[in-house]
Amino acid sequence: MSRKQKKKKRFRLDIAIIIGLLIMLISFGTYMVHTSLEDVLEAEYGQPIVTHDYGSSQE
Repeated sequence: MSRKQKKKKRFRLDIAIIIGLLIMLISFGTYMVHTSLEDVLEAEYGQPIVTHDYGSSQE
């Protein structure tokens, strides 16, 4: 019984790390779903980038 009384609530580092990783994973997934590659490349280089060309493969 004295052991239960001595036990304190302590900060659980492992749970905090797991929650932090879940938040980062959800944020990254949301960013990837709502952002297209063309938008990112155009913002990075300042001009439209051709990522695929359907015309040459049809000939």
